[in-house]
Amino acid sequence: MSGRETVIDVQVTPRFEIFYALQALQGNADHFQAWRREMQRRLNPKARASIARIAPSPLIWPLLADSLREVQPAPSFTEMLAEMGEMDLIAFQRSVLGGVFRKLGSVEDLLSKTATLSAAVLAEPAPQGRLLSLLGLLPFSPRSKSALAFDRLINDVFDYREEVVTVLMTFWGCGFSETWAVLEAQMRDRARNLRQAVTLQGAEEFAHTAGLPIVISADTVRGIRGATSVKRSSVTGIHVIPSAFNATNMWAAYDDTTGKTRFFIPLLDTTLSAETRMAVNPALVFNALGDTTRYAIASAIARKAMTSVELSRMFGVSKPTISHHVQLLRSAGLLEETHTENGVVLALNRRVLERSSGAAAREMFSDVDPASSVRRTRSPNKS
Repeated sequence: MSGRETVIDVQVTPRFEIFYALQALQGNADHFQAWRREMQRRLNPKARASIARIAPSPLIWPLLADSLREVQPAPSFTEMLAEMGEMDLIAFQRSVLGGVFRKLGSVEDLLSKTATLSAAVLAEPAPQGRLLSLLGLLPFSPRSKSALAFDRLINDVFDYREEVVTVLMTFWGCGFSETWAVLEAQMRDRARNLRQAVTLQGAEEFAHTAGLPIVISADTVRGIRGATSVKRSSVTGIHVIPSAFNATNMWAAYDDTTGKTRFFIPLLDTTLSAETRMAVNPALVFNALGDTTRYAIASAIARKAMTSVELSRMFGVSKPTISHHVQLLRSAGLLEETHTENGVVLALNRRVLERSSGAAAREMFSDVDPASSVRRTRSPNKS
């Protein structure tokens, strides 16, 4: 490949997105607020505890994505999981630790036990201080949650890696598969547009106009910030990946055994929505909540998910009466239902409740003739 033939390829893959989503799950960005609430509701306490134990700092998740550096550019989730579960443990350690420790020999010293974690942290050059601080490793405390997580990665890597795989499977099964299905269709549309732009503009101009964190010149590909600079002839590919969750604008450059470099740039696109678009009928919602008993039921299951039997006991009414109220709440889209061994557990769908208020406001303050939007009941209005 000559220097002028550097390839920019646009891919759609969850290889980074699921890790950035786990990072967002532990963050506090307003953009992900509704999605975060829903995912946290779906994850059981054991899974939430495991997520916090693996990555006390959310920034650890992008480091874990680096463990897949040897995987093909656009793997499916199944392929990612299989690769991570079968990869060499030392390769896993080197990939993750290499994103933290930049002092020459530090990673090998940690793996050979010739240096302690505290010594490696304190020996890092000053520019790494901010990253170490964000990771919870500075100021260093051997009993901090982050220090304990990195200690597991170094000294108990098999169990740590297995827990990572289990969390990824759980997170995917509890709802990220649905999130990905929503995002993937949007990303494929976005990818087509980006590919057209690459074709029309060429690699150098596209890198600039698309806001990539790299500069492509006649001879080199270098990061706008940082020390990454690679001869253009040594670049085997630049993979741009539409992303909804890469709010920290992270990217990676991986060297292979031949000294060639492959760039991966998850490109944040704030127009991508991680939430399924739900049609909300505010009239149905307000009607369902207009009855005092149903309002009390909705308030109860907003605080704690319960079965119909539990609601019947709480309110001292018959199960058929509860079933009637539940059906009206369900028809309004206000229920989230989970099938368990103890029956169907009911929870209030907060997103529908929040969106119904906005939908009602848009209808009421629109320019449409209000008479045209009146939904009449079967009984005539009585003056």
